[in-house]
Amino acid sequence: MSNKRICVWSGKRGGFGALTPTMTAIEEHSDLDMALVVTDQHLYERFGRTVTEVEDRFPVAAAIDMEQAGDSNEERARAVGRCLQRSVDVLAELRPDVLLVIGDRGEVFAACIAAHNMRIAIAHVQGGDLSGSLDEPVRHAISKLSHLHFPSTEQSAERLRRMGEEAWRIHVVGDTHIDQILLGEVTGPGELCRRYGLEPDEPFILVLQHSDSTEPGDAGRQMEETLAAVLARGMRTLLVYPCSDQGYEGIIGAIEAARERPGVSVHQNIPAADFIGLQKEAACLVGNSSAGLIEAPYFQLPAVNVGDRQIGRERAANVLDVGYERSAIAAALERALTDPRLKEALEKAKPPFGDGTAYRRITEVLAGLTVDGRLLNKRMSY
Repeated sequence: MSNKRICVWSGKRGGFGALTPTMTAIEEHSDLDMALVVTDQHLYERFGRTVTEVEDRFPVAAAIDMEQAGDSNEERARAVGRCLQRSVDVLAELRPDVLLVIGDRGEVFAACIAAHNMRIAIAHVQGGDLSGSLDEPVRHAISKLSHLHFPSTEQSAERLRRMGEEAWRIHVVGDTHIDQILLGEVTGPGELCRRYGLEPDEPFILVLQHSDSTEPGDAGRQMEETLAAVLARGMRTLLVYPCSDQGYEGIIGAIEAARERPGVSVHQNIPAADFIGLQKEAACLVGNSSAGLIEAPYFQLPAVNVGDRQIGRERAANVLDVGYERSAIAAALERALTDPRLKEALEKAKPPFGDGTAYRRITEVLAGLTVDGRLLNKRMSY
């Protein structure tokens, strides 16, 4: 009997890092084979062409260039359409038993539409989360196309049940972002100092802000408000490029305008192990990355969460929510850096995203899975 082939789909750096332990476990399992497909910002020079980082870890079975030419709604929609069309050819060639995807991105949705029509089972990591912006409805749409669910928390699992997903399809595994942390896949402080020009024990702020795709035209102004508050403190600051959502050009423009400021460094991409290590050492994380909610509490790292991109997502005591006003961001940053009560709360808080063994649970479920009519023919649970 041949092994089950698991096709893993990756379009951006964060999702790739989160699934790295799972992909390693799949590769090492005697009953599973893996085929990795990369697309979206992995292939763009604008975002650091992170396919090179991927290829350092795993063989790439196929690459799909979405040819996104700009950051408008129309360009993103066209790019997702190209991804859908090209996904059909890739899936037809690879012939996987299961398509394994994570999150809420348009390139993932495109792959799932193709797989659904080709009768390929879909396994979805992080279904049932609330995450705001245009991504949240995409996440739930992916869940409705998926045959198997690996939610991060019981709250997310309950949302899937309320969406009509049958209970036997749902396996609460924890958040895969935590796997790489608790497995120790973290760059050490000495190497981080060398790579990023940090002084030993130098406090620094890590900034990662994406566009809110419900209002992409405001992304540049919103980033300017964040940077005004952060740079006013005069601390060593690392600015990281956003993902490829609509409105990214405005954010990149604001970042590049700050490149020559004293103590500021700009990074198109930071590899997953480095980014986790930087979170471990940083004084504060500012922006609207899910890392501030999911990963940062495991390091007792305060996170100033700006705007509504992560609205509704589960969070720990490390998160300080603010709007896009520099005064509010500055006040939250002051508290994050100086308030002893927050520090005490962080020491007592228990993050809700699991124990770092999601990769093991996912692999065991996939290895024991029977791909048959019961799995592929979905019904609403009432």
